[in-house]
Amino acid sequence: MTSPSRFSRVSRRAVLQGLSASALLGLAGCSTNDAQVLAPSGAASTAAATTAPASTAPAATVSASAGELAIGFTYAADTTADSGGMGGGKGGGRGPGGGMVRNPYIAVWVEDTDGALVKTISLWHLQNGQDRWLSELHRWYAASDGVDTDSGATRAAGSYTVAWDLTDSDGKAVSDGTYVLCIEATREHGPYSLVTGDLTLKGKALQQDLDASGELSQISVDYTPA
Repeated sequence: MTSPSRFSRVSRRAVLQGLSASALLGLAGCSTNDAQVLAPSGAASTAAATTAPASTAPAATVSASAGELAIGFTYAADTTADSGGMGGGKGGGRGPGGGMVRNPYIAVWVEDTDGALVKTISLWHLQNGQDRWLSELHRWYAASDGVDTDSGATRAAGSYTVAWDLTDSDGKAVSDGTYVLCIEATREHGPYSLVTGDLTLKGKALQQDLDASGELSQISVDYTPA
């Protein structure tokens, strides 16, 4: 067999060298994605991980109560005995000489648990502008400094219902919590009566009775949330 010519050997060597160079260029041209696809499944990715910022929960707030709290009570004059002055006696009774019983002064208001006035709900007293007996409503007067922002004329004995809209003296809705309901009554030549009771508002319906005192009885509380 005839030996290959020198030209054939040179040409074959050039072809083989060209193929080797192409293969090397192909491997070098692999993209990063190619390397990731070809890498074993357990290999760690070199891509930077993006960490989402931790969410911050909003601060807890005290919800405001809404709705209406109805307060019912009965005032009945005790006429078994006379007494000295306005709210100064041990018993009720008639005026001097057995005259008719005077209409009482009555205050209904709400305090916080520290004794500070939250709001005057109703205040019944003489409306002549010269009421020297208003301070005989001792507890209300001390809590309110005698400011009668929500007042009306005195009323005869009977059963009444007043309502608290669950706002304070500035008209702002009160927060859920515990409050003190106060009802105070006094009259000329009659006894002094005071009813107090804790009310806990939690946004739920509430029905509650308070103990009678003096000429105040049948005290009820009915709260209906909005």
